[in-house]
Amino acid sequence: MKLKEKQGVLSVRLALSVLAGFTLLSGAAQAQTATSNDKTSEPTKVVITGSNIARIAGEGATPVEIVSRVQIDRSGASTVVELLSKLPSIGVQLDGNSKSSFAGGAASVGLRGLDPKYTLILLNGRRLANYGFADGAENSFVDLNTLPLAALESVEILRDGASAIYGSDAVAGVINFRTRTNYQGLEVAGRLGENIKGDGSTGNISATKGWGDIDADGYNVLLSVDALKRNSLRSSKHSALALPDYRKYGGTNNLATTSFQGWVRDYDNGEPGYAIPGCKGQVGKADTGDQVCFTNPDRILTPSIQRFGVSTIVTKRLGGGDELFAELGLNRNKSSYQQGYPRFSSQFLVPTKGTTNPGVLGLPGETDDTYGFTPGDRLQIFHDITEAGRSIQTITNTTARVVGGWRGKVQGWDSEFAVNLNQSKLVDDTTNGVLKDVSNDLLGKGVLGTGGYDPFNPANSLSMVQSMMHTIHHAATSRLGTAEWKMSTPELFKLQDRSVGFAWGAQASHESIDDVPDDQTLAGNIVDYGTTGSVASRNLYSVYGELAVPLLANLDAQVAARADHYSDFGNSYNPKVALAWRPTETILVRGSATTSFKAPTLPEIGATTTAYASVADWARCGPLGYVGSQCAYSPKQYLAGNPNLKPEKAKNYSVGIVLQPLKELVVSLDWYGINQRDTIQALDPQYVLDHEDSIPGFAALIGRDPRNPALEATHPGLNKGRINNITTPYSNVGKTKISGFDMNLKYDLSLGAYGKLRFNEVVNRTLKYDQSITPDDAPVSRLDSIYHPRWSNSFSTAYEYGTSQFSATARTAASTLNIDDPTHSQDPKVTNARIPSYTVWDLNYSTKVSPQLTVNVGVNNAFDKAMVYANTANVNTYVQGLNDVVGRYVYVNARYAF
Repeated sequence: MKLKEKQGVLSVRLALSVLAGFTLLSGAAQAQTATSNDKTSEPTKVVITGSNIARIAGEGATPVEIVSRVQIDRSGASTVVELLSKLPSIGVQLDGNSKSSFAGGAASVGLRGLDPKYTLILLNGRRLANYGFADGAENSFVDLNTLPLAALESVEILRDGASAIYGSDAVAGVINFRTRTNYQGLEVAGRLGENIKGDGSTGNISATKGWGDIDADGYNVLLSVDALKRNSLRSSKHSALALPDYRKYGGTNNLATTSFQGWVRDYDNGEPGYAIPGCKGQVGKADTGDQVCFTNPDRILTPSIQRFGVSTIVTKRLGGGDELFAELGLNRNKSSYQQGYPRFSSQFLVPTKGTTNPGVLGLPGETDDTYGFTPGDRLQIFHDITEAGRSIQTITNTTARVVGGWRGKVQGWDSEFAVNLNQSKLVDDTTNGVLKDVSNDLLGKGVLGTGGYDPFNPANSLSMVQSMMHTIHHAATSRLGTAEWKMSTPELFKLQDRSVGFAWGAQASHESIDDVPDDQTLAGNIVDYGTTGSVASRNLYSVYGELAVPLLANLDAQVAARADHYSDFGNSYNPKVALAWRPTETILVRGSATTSFKAPTLPEIGATTTAYASVADWARCGPLGYVGSQCAYSPKQYLAGNPNLKPEKAKNYSVGIVLQPLKELVVSLDWYGINQRDTIQALDPQYVLDHEDSIPGFAALIGRDPRNPALEATHPGLNKGRINNITTPYSNVGKTKISGFDMNLKYDLSLGAYGKLRFNEVVNRTLKYDQSITPDDAPVSRLDSIYHPRWSNSFSTAYEYGTSQFSATARTAASTLNIDDPTHSQDPKVTNARIPSYTVWDLNYSTKVSPQLTVNVGVNNAFDKAMVYANTANVNTYVQGLNDVVGRYVYVNARYAF
C-alpha cells in the first residue's frame, strides 16, 4: 500500500466559506488546490479549510496524514482497523478478534502508544457514540467496525493534541473519517479476499448513488449501502497454529489439558496431578509437572462477521445561499465466536470422604516414593463438560446516527447550527455458561458416587448437563447528543495588509451509558467468567474560539482556546498556539504548544467490574521451580468506579521542518512531546503482586487460597497460598512522558515515456515513554518492550505506467525486550532474549480497465512471514497481528461508475 501524507492544521474552522457537509471547528482538514497567478514561478499551494493559510506542498503548522480513496483500495484492507494497522503512527488495541476482552466484537486504535481513549474519532468532523462495552472495563472508545470502509472517501489523522479545538479525548490526536458529499451518479464496488489456506474469506459489496447538484439544482441526496460477510479462521488450516505447543519458541505447551477427559490433582498431598483414565488424546507431563491428558481440538481463531449499513446525506439550498442539511446512518454488526468447552471450577475442592466412585478409588495410591491418593483427600478437578458442546458468543452492535442543521450567513459571517444524535446498542449472548452452585453440587455428588456428574464417565446424561448451563445475557446502550452553534469570518480585520480570521462556537452535549450485566455473572455464579456493568451520565457545555493571525509576511500563527464545563467534575480550559514560518518557498518550519485533557470515562466513574488478570506470582514460582511463561496465573481482578476522579491533563509540544528541495522530493521531520499528569488507571496487578510485602497496604489488596502444608513440605521456601484475587481501585495516580519524531520522505522519479517510480518512507520513532503508576513514584521507562517498541516503519515502492500501478510495501516492526513491561519482575535471561524485528511485505496491482472500471488485485504478507513469539510470564503468544500470523491473503476489488 502506498500511503500519501499531507500536512495541515486540523483545528477550529476559520475564515473560509463552509463547504457542503464540512463545518468549521469540528470539521476535518480538507485540502483544496489554490490558484496561482504565476504558475511558472509559484510552487503548488493548498488552502487548509479553517486556517486561510496557503501552504507549500500541502504542509501546514500541524502534521496531518491523509489516506485517500485510491490508497484505501490499494491497501488490501477489508475493514477500517486493518487499514489503520498498516500505518506506523497508529497502534491497534482491539482488532475485532478478541474472545476474552470485555469489549468483544469491537475494534479500536490509538496514537503515540497511548490507549484508544486518548484518540478522538470523528465521522465527517463530528463525534460518535462510544461502544457500549468498555475495554479493560474502563477504556471507552468508538468501535471502528461501525464505519464501512467501502463508503469512505478519505481518512485524516492529526498527530497532535487538539483539546483546544475539540475538547476531551484529543490528547494524542484525532482521526477523522470522511465520506463523499455532493456526488452525482451511481458507483458499485465489490471485494473478495481469502487466506491462501482456504479460510477467512471475506466478501463485501457497496453501492453509492447521488441525485442532484447542489450548485446547479439546489439540492443533493447521497445514499450509500454497504454489506460485508467474513468467515472464521481455523487453527487446523495454519501450520504455525495447528499444534499449539510453543516450547520450540521458548513458550509453553498450550495443548488442551481439560478436554476428553482432563485430569485431577490431590490438593492435600501436594503432589503432581493424574490424568483421568480414558484420555482421548495423549497422556503426558505438563510444564507444571502434572500428568495430564493432552488433546488438540480444532480452534476457531476469529469470529464470523456479518455487517450491513446504510447512510444518507441530504442537502437543500435555500434562497440567499443558505442550506438545510441532514445525515442519517444505520449500521448493524454481528460477530459470532466459538469459545471453548464449558468446564468445572478448579477452585472447588471436592471432598472424597466416603466415596464409592470407582474412578476416584482407582487413583494411584501410596508408593515408596509418593504419598499417593488417600480416600478423604480433597480433589481439584480439571475437566471440560464436553457433553454440552462448545460455548457460542454472539455480539450484535446496532448503531444509529442522525444529524440535522442549517448553514448560511448571519451579518456576513459563515454560520451553522447542528444537532447530532448517536446511539450504540449492544447485545451479547453466550451459551453454556456454567452455574457455579449447581455444577459444584452435581460434581460433588458424582465424585462421591451418590448421583450427580461423574468426571470419570465420558458420557453423563444430557439433561443433567443442561441443568448446569446458563445463557449469559449482557446488554448495554451508549448515547451521545450534541447541539452546536458556530460562526466565522475570513476577515475580522487587516494586519499588514493580510486578513485576520476569527471563529467561535458554543456546544452543549449529553452522554450516557447503561451497561447491564447478567444477573448470574453479577452474583459471581458463572465459572471463570468476569462481569462489568455501569450506569452513568453527564452534561457538557463548551465555548471555543480561534484566530488566524499573519504576524509577518512569511510567519502565520494560530491561537485557539476552549472552555468546558462538565456536570460531574467541573471545568477545563485549554489553549493552543501554532506557528508556521516559511523562510523560502521550499522550506517550512513549524511548531505548536497546547494543553489537552481527558475527562474520566463513564465506566471509570460508575463501573463495577470483576475481571481476570494475567500475572506472574514469583513468590510461589521460585520455590516451585517455575520460570518465564510457566509462572502465569489468572486471578480475579476487582475494580470499582470512582466518582471523585479528576480529569487527566497534558501538555503537548511539536516542532518540525518540511523541505522541498526538488519538485519531486518532499521530506518532513516532526518532533513531538507529551507530558501527562493525573492519569486515571487501576493499580497494575503485577506491580501490586511484586510489592506485596514491601509496600504497606498492598498485601491487603491480594486474596490468596489457604496455604497447602503438603505442598510446602515438598517445596522449601513456599509460604504463600495460590493467588485468588487482586483488588485494584481507579485513581488519579499516574504520570506519562512521551517524546519521539515522525519522518516522511516522498520522491517521484520520472522514467519519461516508460512511466514513473514513486518512493515513500514513513518512520515513527519513540525516544521516550516513561510512566509511573503510583503518586509518589517518578516515571520509569517502558520503552523497548512488547507494547512500546522504539520504532515502526513503512517503505513503499510503486511503478506507475499509464493508468496502471504496481506497488510493494514493507511494514517493519522493531526488535524489543522479551517483556511486556520493563518494570515487571522477571528472570533477566528471559527479558534479554530479545524478540527480533520483522518485516511483512504487501503487493498490489491496480489498473483502470476503462473510464468507468477500476480493478485492484494484491497479496498481503506476500512472503508468508513466520511467527514471531514472546515467551514471557505475561505475554506467551505471537506478537504480530493475527492477519499476518496466518500467512498470505489474496484479494481483488473493483469499482464501477455508471
